Amino acid sequence: MAASLLLAAPVVAGPNDVRDMVQAGEIMPFEAIRQRIVQETPGEYIGAQFDQNSRVYRFRFLRDGNLINVDVDARTGERVRRRQSY
Repeated sequence: MAASLLLAAPVVAGPNDVRDMVQAGEIMPFEAIRQRIVQETPGEYIGAQFDQNSRVYRFRFLRDGNLINVDVDARTGERVRRRQSY
């Protein structure tokens, strides 16, 4: 599956909105966070979503047929939650 950034619900931030937030220092650059999370999380990276209200990226991985969601605070780059769906 293609590794891509999906900007999605509940509040959709367009690429310019995200870029503006990074330039204003409100959030960290996506790629820096993505590289670290992909290295730290076993499984196949399948994409990410950004919630503009909470400033959280949700990274998605597949491992052994299970979906794993890793939520990361875009302001700090810290993991806030990891959840596995069966």
